[in-house]
Amino acid sequence: MTLQQILYILTIADCGSMNKAAEALYISQPTLTSAVKELENEVGISIFQRSGRGTVPTSEGEEFLIYARQLYQQYELINEK
Repeated sequence: MTLQQILYILTIADCGSMNKAAEALYISQPTLTSAVKELENEVGISIFQRSGRGTVPTSEGEEFLIYARQLYQQYELINEK
């Protein structure tokens, strides 16, 4: 798990769409999808449920996102000093 992957999933959660998140992150959608699939395989859960209408966190994903958001906020605090 990398901080970059955490940033990716947080951005997807905020945007509600892989395409919008990819645009916001200035990366291609296939690159984003690949990174998320790698993370999901590593942690052993599906973080998002994908559909034609967008991307929503699964119940396990919701819990994972809480911890991921806390972790990323701590990383940002360390970088500020």
